[in-house]
Amino acid sequence: MKKNYIKNILSIIVITTMLLSTAACSSTVKGETGSSGTIDGPSTEMKSEEQESQNGDASAEQGDTDEGNQASEDSKNENDSSTENDSATSEDEQTNDVQSEDELSTDEELKDEEQTDEKSDDELAKDDSKDTEEVDFDLYKALVGWEFELAPTTNNESGNRTYIDFEEGGKFSGSFIREDDSSADSEDYPSGGDGLFTGKLGDCEMVDEYTWKATIEEIDYDVASGTAEEYSTAKGLEGYDKGALDITFHLPGKNVDDLPSDVASEIFGNDFGAFVGTDMDWVFDTPQDLPFYCMSTSDGCFAGINKSAKNALYIINREKFPGVVNQEMKINSDGTYYCVDSDEKGKVKIINTCFEYDGFSVDVKRCIKEIYGDLDTEYITVYGDGGENDTDDWIYKPEYHWINGELTKYATWSVGDDDYVYYSGRFTITYINNNRYAFAYIIENHGSSEVMDGEVAAFALGSLSFSGRKEDISCAGGTEGAPYKRELISCKPGTGRTIKGDYVEFVTEEDTEEIEKYGLDPNDFTNDYQIGGYDNNYEDFEVAEDCPIYVQYASDGMHRYLTLEEFNKYLTRYEFEDGILMNIVLDKDGTVVLIKEPYTP
Repeated sequence: MKKNYIKNILSIIVITTMLLSTAACSSTVKGETGSSGTIDGPSTEMKSEEQESQNGDASAEQGDTDEGNQASEDSKNENDSSTENDSATSEDEQTNDVQSEDELSTDEELKDEEQTDEKSDDELAKDDSKDTEEVDFDLYKALVGWEFELAPTTNNESGNRTYIDFEEGGKFSGSFIREDDSSADSEDYPSGGDGLFTGKLGDCEMVDEYTWKATIEEIDYDVASGTAEEYSTAKGLEGYDKGALDITFHLPGKNVDDLPSDVASEIFGNDFGAFVGTDMDWVFDTPQDLPFYCMSTSDGCFAGINKSAKNALYIINREKFPGVVNQEMKINSDGTYYCVDSDEKGKVKIINTCFEYDGFSVDVKRCIKEIYGDLDTEYITVYGDGGENDTDDWIYKPEYHWINGELTKYATWSVGDDDYVYYSGRFTITYINNNRYAFAYIIENHGSSEVMDGEVAAFALGSLSFSGRKEDISCAGGTEGAPYKRELISCKPGTGRTIKGDYVEFVTEEDTEEIEKYGLDPNDFTNDYQIGGYDNNYEDFEVAEDCPIYVQYASDGMHRYLTLEEFNKYLTRYEFEDGILMNIVLDKDGTVVLIKEPYTP
């Protein structure tokens, strides 16, 4: 009994000490994929991948560092094991204690106390187990290296600029320009001002894994004497003088749908559009999740520009492709990465990579050399660089929508005769990343895989986006649904997560048996094919939740990647009695795991 009493006292002391030692603006969050802990440091699973990759290709110095990291990880695992053994030993000792107490006394109060002791020890054991899965995240430390720029809400506010840089501990400094376009300059009524400021944030708290709130403790301004009061404070921070002290931070990886509407409209409506050219500025491809830090006050929103020496931005495909597995994943210490996905036979290969790059405009051939070495690019065609290929309608009505951020370039080329490979890829440099890194997403077609043919591979370049989640770099959907089967159907809208389809097939002039089977007119071939098999026998097909859907003839000429709801609307665009032709891929259970509209000239 005394032993359990002493253990309870010690437990209370330990827990109290832990609470007192917790930093004011740091929080312990689980090291799971997608948690805020992965912003400052990767999860244990991803970290292992990085260490394995770096151990294979890094320099001797980096290898030593990795070995040190691995040793640290091994030490941590030993400590975890030791903790578990200690907990088990402690529980055995406790059980013996309980048994001895039962033998000594039958008093109900004594039994109740023992049961309470048992519960306390069990809870402590669980807490010890949780501690081994958790990592610390310090918001103010994570903000270092990011400059926050005020997002103008209207074109008229383009003259108002506010920039903020953070230091560890919540200190910040910045500069601002204030202009008033509605009034003219004069000696008596100057219409604007500029200056510097410093300040400090106070306590902060975690709202959820991607959202933090803090209070502004102080702001001090340094402005020229004679500046009018209304122009002597930074736009976006005016509320401080009126008692509005709250500031909210939204972390990379946060679902855009979870952002407050004013934040989403200001950040993505002004600073993160996919600008295609002067005639296409209306195109904004908002990503699924926040690819950078942003913050908001009662007076405005600020987009984060990554000026640190570490990349925190990743190209992702909005879809995962069935039949595709990850072959290589390497994430370097500076945040650059190299990922290879492919089908199991290597017929379709997908390269997703980010590397250091010095230059404002992306040079496609230079990027290809960085990735492949001396690869033959004699027959390369590049779109988006202002060259001869941009004189047609492509630059204004591109085949596939552009990656969010700055203008990207699209290129195709082929290599080899007997071992023919067709390449297509997207290349870009982003303002958000301070133009220090280049990104490339390349698809190699060595042939048609069980799921992905050339058209699907090309379409896959149209569902790209930027993300703050490194765990989404790979587009591998796995092979759990194998074997897969491709079919051609005449498709009509379904209900819920279903579509309706009638099995049909392409018939060429050489297919004499099919011409006779389907009763086709041999003289009625258009563009060398007819469709045979229409019998109006439509059946329901269940569509998987993560089924990629691509169409040939998007209404805006660009966005060919659709949700199932959008796809069902697309199917009703034309009054075709026989439906619209679609290629579908079925898994072993007959569920549709991919839909693609074939090209039909």
